[in-house]
Amino acid sequence: MGKIEKNVENEYGIPDKVYENRNAILITVLIGILMSVLDGYMVTIALPTITTQFNISLSFSQWIITGYLAVMTGFFIFFGKISEYTGKTKLFIIGWILFTLSSLACGFATNITLLIIFRIVQALGASMVAGVSGAIIFHSFPPTEIGKAMGYFGAVVAIGSLIGPGIGGYITNTIGWQYIFLINVPIGIFLLILAFKYLIIPETTTSHLNLDWIGSISLVILVASLMLACGEYAQDLAINTPLILYGVIFIVSLITFLWQESICENPLLEINLFHNKLFTLPVLSVFIFSVALNMAIVIGPFYLQGVMSYSPSQVGLLFMLVPLAMMFASPLGGKLYDKYHSKYASGLGMFISTISFILLGYGYILSNIYIIIGSLFLWGIGQGLFTSPNSTETMSALPHEKTAIASSVLTTAKSLGGALGVSFASILTLIGLNITGYNGKILLAGPQLLSNSISTIMFIAGFLCFIATITSILRNFRRI
Repeated sequence: MGKIEKNVENEYGIPDKVYENRNAILITVLIGILMSVLDGYMVTIALPTITTQFNISLSFSQWIITGYLAVMTGFFIFFGKISEYTGKTKLFIIGWILFTLSSLACGFATNITLLIIFRIVQALGASMVAGVSGAIIFHSFPPTEIGKAMGYFGAVVAIGSLIGPGIGGYITNTIGWQYIFLINVPIGIFLLILAFKYLIIPETTTSHLNLDWIGSISLVILVASLMLACGEYAQDLAINTPLILYGVIFIVSLITFLWQESICENPLLEINLFHNKLFTLPVLSVFIFSVALNMAIVIGPFYLQGVMSYSPSQVGLLFMLVPLAMMFASPLGGKLYDKYHSKYASGLGMFISTISFILLGYGYILSNIYIIIGSLFLWGIGQGLFTSPNSTETMSALPHEKTAIASSVLTTAKSLGGALGVSFASILTLIGLNITGYNGKILLAGPQLLSNSISTIMFIAGFLCFIATITSILRNFRRI
């Protein structure tokens, strides 16, 4: 991969010459992130077609998505730890090779079992890429430009969520769902060419891989069992044998993980990192916000279709306002953070999101499309202004050699919070409808029942955002 010419080093011990390629490095990493985001949205759109083609039930086919999400959530920290031995850029390249090859295999899968297996392999590659991407960007830019770079990171995620459903629907309708995966192959080859040419960053790595296998396995099991338990309960709000079993497995694996990390000489996750409030509070903020965010994302379409009688395409256009606003707000938030280094930048973004969710709840009560449109746009602005400062603060809170772990923990918090948000939205909706005595299909519940239930969920999401606002602000106080 070539040598880096030694010259004057900056405060982090990185040769300044590295920064000459920072834009190429940023583009390379962002392509990888964009494709992983697109892949998730496109597969979601194609799921009904895949379910019909293989003639299977939704409870089986949904593992195409659930399995992918569970694996990614469980392995982010694992691969963040591995990167301390391999190096972040090398792990990024290995992960992208695995992602590309497994995408090819998904495209040629002949049955649902093979497709799920190849999706799990794809998730392993994606978790390698996503787990270290933030750290690579952080290492590649001078301190005065990190916020802006992380802002572009947030904008690319927004772009992926903006165009993903449309591209997924078009590909599925015209040439088949298989090409949702096959399109990754030529793009993957192009990205690998860029990676081998530009991802040349000096890194301090450990000479021996002392991996905490007990901690790694228990983390994967606790994440999987938690998601399975939430999914099981969300189906019919019943406490049954599978739910109890998943709950017991979760508790045992959680206790095992915490005990192992407290006694292990080389733990997967150093528990003492969380003694640092400058690191812990931004992670907690993004976790809480991810729960609220995905509650709002999942439940909104049910309101717009079931109460306001909009078509799925109209709902998609309305929800495009959120990533559209993020595309402009994320880079702006990063630039403002670089310029003013405001301690309250992430808290401001989260407070704007709080207002947007509460307004959206009122918009749902009143069935006022203008309030809904304004709230969605405000939601995107708040999320965009929050993302970059919060990510930068999390990375900056730990020593420079720990940025890979910081990146993987942050990504894990987002992913786990998102998964729980989806489950909570389903559970709260069913609880709200069951209180009224209704137990039929959600979209047939009627405008009044749906409006009351869904607006309540939005107020709960707003309250969660308010808690996230407080945690964002608390990091600035020396004594808490």
